[in-house]
Amino acid sequence: MTKSRNILASFKTADEAQQAGRELQLLGIQEMRIDRVSLYPGYNLNNLSNPLTGRFESLAELTLGSDFTNKNAEILATADVSASGLSDGGNMDIDRNVLLTVVADETLADQAEQVINKYNGMF
Repeated sequence: MTKSRNILASFKTADEAQQAGRELQLLGIQEMRIDRVSLYPGYNLNNLSNPLTGRFESLAELTLGSDFTNKNAEILATADVSASGLSDGGNMDIDRNVLLTVVADETLADQAEQVINKYNGMF
């Protein structure tokens, strides 16, 4: 059984991750996945509502325009300083929110890391 290495790399755009993924496939690496990550679990649906005419579930929905399907994510977002408007949240924004996960054969792992670096991936 050959050894494999797990590589996790973040990208600013999905295009960069997909370009890296295509080149990794040319190397012979087939086990990979591209996902988006965020500060909160669940899905942010960005459903805007009018508080005077409609019902809103939380402060996060009212101020951030978010309608979470996950109640825990909604609570976390409501507790965020960005929801209250009393602060800008500092440097908590995730600008590298695209995650490329690769399982590479150990003999190809160094080449895979070079490809990821070529497309601005960060480990």
